[in-house]
Amino acid sequence: MRRRSFLAGVPAALGCLGAAAVIAAPRVARARVQTDYAYAWAQVWQASVRLVRVDLGCPITDRDEDIGYVMFDYADAGRTHAGSVELVRTTGSDGIERVRAVVQIPSMPSWVERMILDRLTRKLRDDFGEPPRLARPVRSERERPADPPAEPSDPPADTPAE
Repeated sequence: MRRRSFLAGVPAALGCLGAAAVIAAPRVARARVQTDYAYAWAQVWQASVRLVRVDLGCPITDRDEDIGYVMFDYADAGRTHAGSVELVRTTGSDGIERVRAVVQIPSMPSWVERMILDRLTRKLRDDFGEPPRLARPVRSERERPADPPAEPSDPPADTPAE
């Protein structure tokens, strides 16, 4: 039985250089890195804007607090790369509201996005302390289990005593 290589579609005339070109062709990174925070929306928004503009020194090209995004130019090795921080209000599986921060810089490796989120996490802790410990949400009457019937401790007064 004859095996086909993964380069079967590459013409033989291209040789090794052609195969190397196919393998080494640059790909555009489509990764995005995200983290959920238990801080208030306003705290995450303020920390995100200050992180991008002050701490990272990136010029902000556009922002909208109502929608929850900050667009900026990330500088690296003399080149600028368009990036964004998106904030989304979410609810965890426990019913508690959180803020999801999504960082995207498509032309950079994902470790840069991760580094920005790690710095945002540190900034939130430094500025606002540990995230608040949220109590479990109160169940509605419909979700509460029925109380077991109470057992009488004393016999009713109208029954004769023995």
